[in-house]
Amino acid sequence: MLRIFKIVLFILTVLGLVSLTVLVKYENTDIWIKDITVNIYRPTEIGFLSSEIVLNQLGNIDSIQNLTLRETEIESIEELLMINPHIENVDSYVTLDGKLLINICEKVPIIRIYDANGKSIYVDKNGNFIPLSNRYTPRVIIASGYIGDMNINLSNNIHDSTYIDTPLNNVFQINNLIAKNELLKSQIGQVYVNSIGEYDLIPILGNHIIKLGKTVNVEEKMENLTSYYKKNLVTEDWDKYRTINLKYKDQIVCTKK
Repeated sequence: MLRIFKIVLFILTVLGLVSLTVLVKYENTDIWIKDITVNIYRPTEIGFLSSEIVLNQLGNIDSIQNLTLRETEIESIEELLMINPHIENVDSYVTLDGKLLINICEKVPIIRIYDANGKSIYVDKNGNFIPLSNRYTPRVIIASGYIGDMNINLSNNIHDSTYIDTPLNNVFQINNLIAKNELLKSQIGQVYVNSIGEYDLIPILGNHIIKLGKTVNVEEKMENLTSYYKKNLVTEDWDKYRTINLKYKDQIVCTKK
């Protein structure tokens, strides 16, 4: 008998909670929007976005603040903000006290690519294109050289078939290998595409050039470079070298000045 009573009590409790949730959800539709708060998440203090930029994109803020939750289309707000090419993700909701919270994840660039005409664009870790901004210039690896006119559509991705067999995609892949390697990330500042379609790495310190060659076996080449740096980074005088050549399998050829 006690067991049956507990089961009935549990069922009634669950039904009560469900009813309360539905009631709260229904009642919340009549809450007036009193305030809007924008939270921007990114790894740096300053970025492409600010609360002011986001609110300006929403247009007439007063009209939103004069609506109830029932009249506010959260999905429409999120869709409008997602048009911004600096935004990766948006999540919005209204609190019980009438505050519209807009949580935004900002895209984080990992490389800046220049084409042969001097135009440039950022790319994030997912291969999304990010336009330049007068507000913020991130410190990332540079890619330049013999890269044709990019004609970038911001809705495209660097993994799309349009770019898959181009220097644009290759420098992105090379940069990913550098970004995953803490030692190389601290040493390499630029990827350069030379006139014969091979890839050079320009270090932050030293005047030498690292000849990567084609992207065939590029992961193995990066591993060889890492091993070489670990053995010689402290003891070598890097200014005495003109090139460090990784193009040959299982060997590194250094040319002195």
